[in-house]
Amino acid sequence: MKIIGNIWWFLGWYVFLYPFALSIVWSILGFYFWWRRERNPDKEKKEWPNLWPPVTILIPCHNESAGIASICTSLQLLNYPDYQVIFIDDASTDDTAAAIRHFLPDNPNFHLLSLTKNCGKAQALNYALATVVTASITVVIDADTILTPDALKYLVAPFSSQPRLGAVTGNPLAVKRISILEKLQAAEFASIIGLIKRSQRVIGRVLTVSGCATAYRTEVLKEVGGFSFKTATEDIDITWKIQRHFYEVWFAPQAAVFIQCPSTFKEYWKQRRRWALGGWHLLRTHKDIFKNLKWRYLYPTYLEFVLSTFWAFVFVFGTIYWLITYFLKLSPIGFSPIPAWYGALISIVCIFQMAIALFLNHRYDPKLYRTFFWIPWYPIFFFAFGAITIVWTAPKGLFGSLENVGRWKSPKRQVANS
Repeated sequence: MKIIGNIWWFLGWYVFLYPFALSIVWSILGFYFWWRRERNPDKEKKEWPNLWPPVTILIPCHNESAGIASICTSLQLLNYPDYQVIFIDDASTDDTAAAIRHFLPDNPNFHLLSLTKNCGKAQALNYALATVVTASITVVIDADTILTPDALKYLVAPFSSQPRLGAVTGNPLAVKRISILEKLQAAEFASIIGLIKRSQRVIGRVLTVSGCATAYRTEVLKEVGGFSFKTATEDIDITWKIQRHFYEVWFAPQAAVFIQCPSTFKEYWKQRRRWALGGWHLLRTHKDIFKNLKWRYLYPTYLEFVLSTFWAFVFVFGTIYWLITYFLKLSPIGFSPIPAWYGALISIVCIFQMAIALFLNHRYDPKLYRTFFWIPWYPIFFFAFGAITIVWTAPKGLFGSLENVGRWKSPKRQVANS
């Protein structure tokens, strides 16, 4: 019994210390990245190339009629000299294609590629990559993503000076912040996702590009075999394929893009469940990196992901066990999920983390401070909700078939206003 008690004591501290330590690491390394890469905006534009390479923007679409017109309008305003936009209509059953055709006569650089059979985002992208893309740089954005005017230049500029650069991912910002859920996600993208990507770049390897807006060297995309349809999250998989071929993946926070976050808990659950499923697919499809030391630079990122997954199981099952002992009035062995002094410490460190994020992102998102009030509550959504989705998707993620798991159903869109 004493041994079991000691194990639960250790796991209880792990549940507390792991997110606490991550928050501090993200804050420190994120600030270091800013100090090295972002604190001098005037220097950034001086390093832009004199001659910009041609760019092809791929936008896979499936039943996006509600908001595609806003995206088309924003793409007309990009500050870039030579770019083509290819909309890939993946057998939509609504008026997506008609809405896009409305813009074609006035925009000769806009093109529509219509697929007669729904094949999923990854295969739609691969088809376009193989048949119509000729530019040296390919940018993939989601059909709910609005690029800021200079975002394309910030995504493309690093390729001119880094021959081993395979991809540059942008900085997603939530465009709608009306409901509590939307405000929490706005805080997440700044204080969690933005800091994580900065931190991972300092360490050297990025876990995943942002699928909503990333630029790729076209020849690298073709070299690694394009996007995989055997994963729920093709953006995670392509990131690892690129890095396994010894190319770099960078994060460009200056490449600000506005996205629509789920506005209902139903859509939020579906999105996070897909993300969690994609994490399991990553663990399955890239576990062979340990067979060869040439991929050792990816070990820390993979192992950190394993630790996060382990934390999720400890948190969920530890909470369940505590609830059983509490309601049955048994002597509890383990930790309590009800925040006590450690809950206060996590809230404090989250506030510190968000303060850093506000400082780093004010240049790209001046209204971010309005979400500050919700930060003490945020761990419930990011850590607890994320843990539940990881455990929930474990059976399917570990043992389910990988065939055509990338087949998509677009979330409900609303008209995006930036």
